[in-house]
Amino acid sequence: MQIELIYLLLGIFGVWLTGELVVNSSQVIARYFKISELFIGLTVLSIGTSLAEMSTHIVASLKILKGDDVSGIAVGTNIGSNLIQITFILGLVALFMRIHATKKFLKKDYMIMLASIITVWLLSLNNYLGRAEGAILFFAYIYYLYTLSRNEHVVGKIENNTNGKKPLASTAILLVSLFGLLYSAEVVVRNGEFLAQIWNVKDTLIGTLLVGVGTALPELTTSIIAIRKKSVGMSLGVLVGSNITNPLMMLGLGAMISGYTVTNDIIWFDLPYWFAVSLLALFFFWKDRKFTRLHAIALMLSYVAYVAIRIYYFR
Repeated sequence: MQIELIYLLLGIFGVWLTGELVVNSSQVIARYFKISELFIGLTVLSIGTSLAEMSTHIVASLKILKGDDVSGIAVGTNIGSNLIQITFILGLVALFMRIHATKKFLKKDYMIMLASIITVWLLSLNNYLGRAEGAILFFAYIYYLYTLSRNEHVVGKIENNTNGKKPLASTAILLVSLFGLLYSAEVVVRNGEFLAQIWNVKDTLIGTLLVGVGTALPELTTSIIAIRKKSVGMSLGVLVGSNITNPLMMLGLGAMISGYTVTNDIIWFDLPYWFAVSLLALFFFWKDRKFTRLHAIALMLSYVAYVAIRIYYFR
């Protein structure tokens, strides 16, 4: 049992490390070919921080197609990652920086995030996310990117600022990293499933509390960098953006491949709790347009409460 836990943790670290390499090498290639900053931001950066969740979904879906239903790990990982981001990580950032949010951001992007959670909940009420439901989620995200690209100011071509890095080397790193990403995700799913059986707990618990926390490492890393650089917009944008990308694109992609069984604990506890704490964060933003340290502590404690309830009542 101990060796499987070590493998799981190593797999999570591998997912994070290879995901970082994929994002970095993709940025080098994009800048070499003078692709606009807008395109890089909408694709490489917005999706890049969710590569860990995407690889977990792909591997889990392939296992499901082979007859091994690991839906709980896939769906649980998605929700668990989003929950810790919008509570603990957002609270952590707010402890060290004063976070402000514009009306435009709250009325548009944040509302889209809330709508994404509600959509996933509604589509899951029959305990199954099929390929049709997955397509709805996936193409809703594609439409979101399309409207975003039309409404935002389009940045022109950027300078070839690659610091001497050649696209050939970056392409090789990209391909190797993608292989490593999928392999690491396979290690995570396989050992997560095994631990759920050994510990006699639901695989959704492994997904939400163990794998989900691990796959949120890219967002945590980005937030720590934002704290050091005092870049509030980068941190807030990544956290909310990930809470849109994960339920729509990543969950939708996985459901399109194999379909997912969604258990009642996900439907009646995890998803409503995720929505409730998101509303709580919105209330803090809307009240004064900024977060205080008291708000930050409240959000972080809401995640502690979630973990306690999840372990005690839904193990």
